[in-house]
Amino acid sequence: MMDTKFFEEAFRTAKVFNEFLLTLMNPRTYLRELEDREIEEFYHKNAKLLFELNKAYWGFLIEITQALARRDSGGVVRAVTATMERLEIIYAEYMDNAVISAIINSINNAYLRSLQSLQNFMSAFLHSMGMVSRKDIIALSEAYVDLKGDIKKETRKIREDIRSLREEIEKIKGGG
Repeated sequence: MMDTKFFEEAFRTAKVFNEFLLTLMNPRTYLRELEDREIEEFYHKNAKLLFELNKAYWGFLIEITQALARRDSGGVVRAVTATMERLEIIYAEYMDNAVISAIINSINNAYLRSLQSLQNFMSAFLHSMGMVSRKDIIALSEAYVDLKGDIKKETRKIREDIRSLREEIEKIKGGG
């Protein structure tokens, strides 16, 4: 039977996923902390990226067509290798941008919030079905580690007490 905690978590999860989608679609999410210069640089790099990708594509197409026409397998490999190197250079230059970093950070933060909400939802769902969740297992393992540490600490104290009692018994036997 479904309990109220399950429904609460279901609605919270839906709300968080809705916020996640709104975060992805809202351009102010990525640009609110950026300066106008950084945004202008982003648009400049976007235009340059499109030009560079187009240039790499047509260069690859020409090189591969020529290599295939000559039936030169080494030329095909060189064309593919050269294009991959060009794409790596373009990618490295494009990714060095404040707007891209802001977009990636915003998506990462929204994803992590959504993941935590989904885990809470699954925990509530499993509890409503009378099953153990991952959170329960983690809590039990942490409690086990704490208990084990407490037992070791108490064992050390008891051993120290036993050692001091043995010393006193030896003193009494030797002196009495």
